[in-house]
Amino acid sequence: MLVDLSSGHDDSRESLVAERPTVPFWSENLLFALYDPDTDLGFWLHLGTEPTQWNLWEDRVFVMLPGNEGVMSMTGHHQTVPECRPAASCLAFECLEPFRRWHVTFDGFGRPTTNQEMAQGRCQMGLRERLIIDFDVECATPVWDAHDAAGLDTGKGAMRAQGWAKEHYEQLVRASGSVVVGEREFHFNGTGWRDHSRGPRGGGTGAPWGGHVIQGCLFPSGKGFGFSRYWTPTGEISLEGGYVVDADGVLHHAEVMAAPRLKTLQMSDETLPVALRWEGGELALSWQTTRSLWIAMRKGFVVGTDLSDEGVVYALNFGPVSWDGETGWLYSERSDALNALAPDVHPARG
Repeated sequence: MLVDLSSGHDDSRESLVAERPTVPFWSENLLFALYDPDTDLGFWLHLGTEPTQWNLWEDRVFVMLPGNEGVMSMTGHHQTVPECRPAASCLAFECLEPFRRWHVTFDGFGRPTTNQEMAQGRCQMGLRERLIIDFDVECATPVWDAHDAAGLDTGKGAMRAQGWAKEHYEQLVRASGSVVVGEREFHFNGTGWRDHSRGPRGGGTGAPWGGHVIQGCLFPSGKGFGFSRYWTPTGEISLEGGYVVDADGVLHHAEVMAAPRLKTLQMSDETLPVALRWEGGELALSWQTTRSLWIAMRKGFVVGTDLSDEGVVYALNFGPVSWDGETGWLYSERSDALNALAPDVHPARG
């Protein structure tokens, strides 16, 4: 029997808003985060409308190159015609079947940055290298909706209170296809995570940003888990929730028992906990990072570790994790103000 991956949501949720919103700073954003352990290639592929220029689409591309080759990045803007959206200058997403199949392509150039350069500062302009991506993406688990989850006993905070969106849902995915980096071509066969968010982004709307953590993993059997936690500069949790997908493809909402923060910058071998509890089960795991990509979040989302001001760094990681005898490759993103860390996070005090 075909599992309903929509979790009851209408197919229109996968479509884009066609008319210019009247809400200030309104933005629409879509993301695919993917990793293949055989090629050791990792991707963070983001498309979104500019909050102050709704007609402009931005592509934001980050690539973890194989081995110790470092990373690659690219950003651009494009006034994309409606029939070609979501797309920007070089990156395009196409929904082939709502909540089930997408096609992801990129054709352009990226700026290589060594791991040493990334650790020492911000990426500088320089030589660029050809980058071509062509992926078929299969959604593997039911939709997890952050608004719905926050209102359950297993959740905390409120999606509507956020300053980066008012709607957000996500799924675990599989991806296959081809990648060209310079003169080399790779066959990609990996797993990862996707999301779709809408609402005001920035402009002082919603809860102030203190930091966040998102993690998710799809296993070969189709089982998986994921969670997220967001907090304010004072450490108050503004949004939290988790989920587990069992071997039958059923999604169970879960309480987040452990969510690792970003307190240091470590290229690999950082041990991080995962702990979730739901009706009928719990898991408590640890995993080690093997790949890292660091972004200066408040410096235009550029590759690097600019620690001036509050030192807000956005860290992307991939690494193996084992659960019930299976190994999957976990996607993680975390942010924190490394020079002004919030206190230990805590639920909102009534």
